[in-house]
Order: sequence, then structure tokens, then C-alpha cells
Amino acid sequence: MNAHLNSAENPRELSQPMQTIVIVGNGMVGHALCKKLAEMDQGRSFRIIVFGDEARPAYDRVNLSKFFSGKNSDDLQLSPRDWYEGAGIQLITGQRIVKINRQEKRVITASGESCRWDKLVLATGSRPFVPPVKGTGLEGVFVYRTIEDLEKIAQYSQQVDSAAVVGGGLLGLEAAQALINLNLRTHVVEVAPTLLPRQLDSGAAALLQRKVEALGIEIHTLKRTTRFAATGKQKILQFDTGEELAIGMVVISAGIRPQQELAATCGLELGKRGGIAVDDQLRTSDPDIYAIGECASHDEVIYGLVGPGYQMADVLADSLTGGNAHFTGGDQSARLKLLGVDVVTLGVPLGAVPHSTTIESTIGENGEDGYRKLILHKRRVVGALAVGPWAEVDRVQQAIAAGRRIWPWNRSRFELTGQLWKTPPTQSVASWPDSATVCSCLKISRGKLIEAQKSGCSTVEALACRTGASTVCGSCVPLLADLVSAPADALSKNKPGLLIASMLGAILLGFCFFVGRLPFADSVNDVFYQVESIWRDSFWKQVTGYTLVAVTTLGLLLPLRKRVKWFSYGNYGFWRTAHALVGSLTLTGLIIHTGMRMGANLNFMLSAVFLAINITGVAVGAVASMESKLVGDAAMQVRKWRPRITNLHLWLLWPLPALLAIHIFCVYFY
Repeated sequence: MNAHLNSAENPRELSQPMQTIVIVGNGMVGHALCKKLAEMDQGRSFRIIVFGDEARPAYDRVNLSKFFSGKNSDDLQLSPRDWYEGAGIQLITGQRIVKINRQEKRVITASGESCRWDKLVLATGSRPFVPPVKGTGLEGVFVYRTIEDLEKIAQYSQQVDSAAVVGGGLLGLEAAQALINLNLRTHVVEVAPTLLPRQLDSGAAALLQRKVEALGIEIHTLKRTTRFAATGKQKILQFDTGEELAIGMVVISAGIRPQQELAATCGLELGKRGGIAVDDQLRTSDPDIYAIGECASHDEVIYGLVGPGYQMADVLADSLTGGNAHFTGGDQSARLKLLGVDVVTLGVPLGAVPHSTTIESTIGENGEDGYRKLILHKRRVVGALAVGPWAEVDRVQQAIAAGRRIWPWNRSRFELTGQLWKTPPTQSVASWPDSATVCSCLKISRGKLIEAQKSGCSTVEALACRTGASTVCGSCVPLLADLVSAPADALSKNKPGLLIASMLGAILLGFCFFVGRLPFADSVNDVFYQVESIWRDSFWKQVTGYTLVAVTTLGLLLPLRKRVKWFSYGNYGFWRTAHALVGSLTLTGLIIHTGMRMGANLNFMLSAVFLAINITGVAVGAVASMESKLVGDAAMQVRKWRPRITNLHLWLLWPLPALLAIHIFCVYFY
């Protein structure tokens, strides 16, 4: 849906009844921002105008190689034009923005037309890096970036039988896959000593190279291309070693560079390593201009993966609609199948954490089946990489997100077998039955979450908004992330406060049951006789009794943070930990008030109910503090039983006020 724009020389403004957000770039991240804004704002606050360089709407650039295995441009399209129209978004394709006028708040196209904005989002992405050598403009030399590039490659491939990819990184191997699909003899040329030099160590890269070469692809490492030449229909790659490689066509896929020219020419601040500098709310040095995706530099990091770009889109949509979300860094994990070979990088990359250590394992005869390496910091797993299938990869990813400690026996098992855990890898939440509980706090089943997912909830945040899952304690965030295949940085980390409070309660319960009633002193001269005044003197009995009632009442009020929707002050995890600590205080008060003498009749019933409430409370707290660390069957069982224990805990609370009232009445009137 192309829209008429106004001439830059006579800049009549478009009719704008509300604030206008102009998004420059209709790639995957720009499209994700459109989807999120359409979901969160629904046309109430903003008019959204999107400019795309390419003639077609946004498409799945990650899976471009599938274009050569039967997919067409429509299959790769993320949303058709009528979706934008239905969402109230004005999509303008085939229009390149060449200038930003910050004073007048206008963007100007290559054809001289302009559009005014109130908020401007730069989602310009990146461009292919083309080595600065002679011959890159020759016929038969292509870049690998857009569907148009692929159409040209496919057409030219019909007249040649061989090709070379310049670049042995992620994009280079994707391009090599495309050339294999075109039935061309394929070479990969890489200037570094190994393939995927940014992601893999030498051991993993060597195994990957052997697997790739087994497919018939010839790998040339430590080869810097100095010139592209042509001899008849052949292209000649000349290397700095003096060697040459003759092939039919060349595909350059040697990395990307952020599209920052628009920002630079209008005076926005750039990162030291390139990219448009942004803060935690993705705001540039101009408070009304934002940048997301591969063009943005956050804390001097430029993210070349789509996952962090999607995270940026979510944060920016929240910020533009009045929220306070912050982008604190993106997860650069990748789980790929390159040329049929599984390649995994999780968590922090090698060398990113000072004083970290690594352990590695090779699988199969001579390590030909797989290679795995863990990155440890203070005995906790913070990163991993692997080549070849790895059944534990989901569990490892969750362990990284939770900062799981690796014990000596886990380490020994990994070095010997390549497996961290003795038990087989547990199943993903995606394979749980529909009746299985995922959110223990609100008793939300997997079936309900699947229904929400089918209706369009494709992120953790969307599932939370639709169903309420994860909005109470947050321990089920890892399961929601697993369900929607979200990156690891979406996973939550439980703080230890609740576990510590539960352990304190368990210790006090142990004192009550194993130490038992405290004996009275045998003589008035006994030192302990003075302490007994707490139980003998009616004044102190009332002080300790009413203090215990007050603390118990406080404990009963704290869970209202979960039960009363309008009360949203503070983090739920804090209130839950506070409730557990108050429970421990009530046990302390019970010991001081009674000396652990259970009494008889109604007094015995009151003491028994009091202890039962604390036993179930300690059990709920311990289970809740650990459940986010569990996966598969164990997680399913824990989430099945925690609501039942919680219900028992709540049922036991009902007779407590009546028994307390009867106890106080009897003390004063009998």
C-alpha cells in the first residue's frame, strides 16, 4: 500500500490526527516492532508509517537459503500487505530514506518527498561487507543478502558448474548451503584459520570442517582474497599467498556492517565500534529518535542475530506505549543446522568472562560424532558450544540461564561421556500433556497456553498478558520461553531469599519436634527459673500471646499481594520471601509463648493447626524456590503438586482465627 508523500520543496504535511511514529526499515526487526505496537497500542495513540527500501514487505531473512529448496518469496513473507492495512499501519515500500531533518522532524526519500514524524525509529539493519579489492563489480560476483540477490544467483548459476563463497562465518555457510542446493561444486574461502572463527574454538571448528568437507565442499582457510578477475566465463580468485582459484561464480558473504549513514549525516552519536549509539531504552542521542536491530550499538555491542533485535523491538514498543522496560543486553546464543550439521553456541562466548575455565568432551570414535565445550565461572556454567547432536542442549541452556553450579561428578561425567547428568535429558514443556500445570501460582495448564499461542501469542510477554502465567512469582518463565522457543535471556532466575527463609522454618520445626517441651526449673535458685516467668507470669503470657497474634495476622495479610489484583506495589518475590520469614517468626513466637507445651483439648488443636500451617508453608516455600531450576518430568511433577500443597496450606488457615478467638475468650473468662 504505497501512500502519496509530499514534496520536500513544498512540505505539506500528511493528515496526522495523532502522534506519528515513522519506522525506517521493514526488515525482520522493523516488522517485529510493527507487530508489537499493533498488539499493544491498537491505533489508539499513534499513527505508524513504515518505509522499506525493498519493493516487497518484510520477509524471513534468516531462512533465505530455503529459497533454493522450494520456498518462494510469498512463503518467506512475514505478513502480507493487507495485514499492515488491517493494523492501521501505512507501509511504503521501494522508498529509500536518504536524509533526516531533525529540526523539522522530517524524513526525506530519494525521490525528494518528505514525511513528518513525532517519534522516529531507525531499523535500517545492516549491509553486506564487501572486501575493498578489485573486481567485486564483475559479472558473476554477487552478495548474499536479499531475495533479489538470490534470484540473480539462481539465474546465473544455470550457466556455471562451480562457485566459491568468500566468508566462512554463519552467513558464508548459509550461502554455501544455497549453492549446494543449486547443484554447484562449492568452495568456501575464509581468511581466518578456521570456520566460524567468532563462534567456535579450534576443536569444534576442525570437526565442523571435516563434516562439511565430507559433503563435497572444499574449504580454503588462511586465504585472503586480494583480487577478483575474469578469464572468459571463469572467475579467478587471487589470494595473498600467490595461489589462485578458478570457478564459475562468486558469492561474497564475508559479514555485515551496520547501516548507520542516515544517523551519521544527521549528527546522531555513533558507537566507538560503529552502529548508532543507544541507551537502555533504545533512545539515540536525540530523545525522539530510536534505533533497534543490527544498526544499533548498545554498550558498544552490535548484535548480528535476530533474537536480540526482537528483544529490542519488545522493549521499544513498551517504552513508546508508556512502559518502563529496559534493554540490558541480548542473548547471542545460536542453535543452527549448517549444511546438515548441528552447531550450538549458548550463553557467553569464549574469552568474554575473565578468569573463566573450560571443559571439553569429544563424542564417538576419534571425536568424529561430536564436540562439546562448557564455559565455567566460579564453578557455574555460563556458556557452551557444540558441533554435532546434543540431546542435553535444552537442559544446558536452562542451566546457563539459572547459573547452575557444576559439581565435580557432573564435570567428570561430561569429560568421559559428554553428558552432564546421569539421567536422560528430560522432555521439553512442548511435549507435556495439555492437562499438565505450567503456572503453579494461577494453576494455568499447558493446554490453556497452547490455545493462547495458537491465537497469536508468540512471546513470553504475550502469553503472560493473555493468560496471566508468570505474572505472580515468575518461576514458570523458563517453561513459557521453552514453549515459544524464546532466547535464554528470557529465562528467570529465582533469588535465594525464599529458600533461605524456608530452611529457617524447617530448622525451627525440627526444634519443635525433636527438642520437645522445655522443662520447668527444679528450684527457685535455678537460673532458668527467671526465664520461666514468660510462661508463669500472666502479664508476660499476654505480651507474648498478643505479639504472636500480631505476627500471625501480618503473615495472613502478606499473601494479599498475590490475591488482590489492585495491590501491585513491590515485587511479588519480595512479598513471598517476607511471608516465609514471618512464618518463621510465628514459630519462634510459638516456642516463646508456650515453651512447646501443646496443651490439651482446644489448646492442643490450636497448636496442632499452627504447626501444620507452618509445615505446609515450609514445603510450599522450598518447592517454589526450586521449581524454576527443574525441567521435564521433574518440573511437571513439582508443578502438579505445589498447588495441592498450597491449597492444603490455605485450608488449614481457615480454623485458625476461630481457634484463636476461643483460646483468648477462655483465658479471660474461664
